[in-house]
Amino acid sequence: MTPAFTHLATVGSTNDWLLTRAETLPDGHWVIADRQTAGRGRRGRVWNDGAGNLMASVLVRSGGPVQQLSFVAALALHGAITNFLPREGEERLVLKWPNDVLLDGVKVSGILLERAGDALVIGFGVNIASHPEGTERPATSLTAAGLDAPEPLTLLAPLMDYFAHWRGVWAARGFARVRTAWLAQASGLGGRILARLGQEDVPGLFDGLDDDGALRLRLDDGSVRAIHAGEVFAL
Repeated sequence: MTPAFTHLATVGSTNDWLLTRAETLPDGHWVIADRQTAGRGRRGRVWNDGAGNLMASVLVRSGGPVQQLSFVAALALHGAITNFLPREGEERLVLKWPNDVLLDGVKVSGILLERAGDALVIGFGVNIASHPEGTERPATSLTAAGLDAPEPLTLLAPLMDYFAHWRGVWAARGFARVRTAWLAQASGLGGRILARLGQEDVPGLFDGLDDDGALRLRLDDGSVRAIHAGEVFAL
């Protein structure tokens, strides 16, 4: 059954729209907007409000370690975008911890999780038709990468399906199966990275994920440090 969703012409942000209605809307309700006037990413960064891009969010009611749904969301978005890549180019799309999707090594989408009481709102942004210029972190879009860009609603349909699938896997089989699938698409696994933790920069090897989704950073002395929050960069 296709999940229910609301289609808006303009909104402040799709996450905020759900956050203010979390008490009344059912689990699994989606919202998509043609334009956002106050979109944001992680750490309060502004998210590009380009016409023709995907800006959507879903409301989740679930117990357990819901922070792991960040990886569920990333797998869903990876699967949905892959549908629009030529088969011989699927390796161009990879995942970056904790929940970015990279196309040709550059960020093409973002995911933002926010709490609303006992509910969780997960926001998805995909640069389909355009991407911001001159940002702190380089970005790209499906169009800029030379791909046939789908309409946002056309991308939303498989995104909803993939999210339902991976959420079901997580609920029935736990995080281990999700972790395995995420690592199979991960960028830089086994390679040297830099973890930026506030004012501290820590180099090491990307050694996989812990049972809770923390990044395993193998330090130069051979010990392993679990990274629960921060940003990572390839070296």
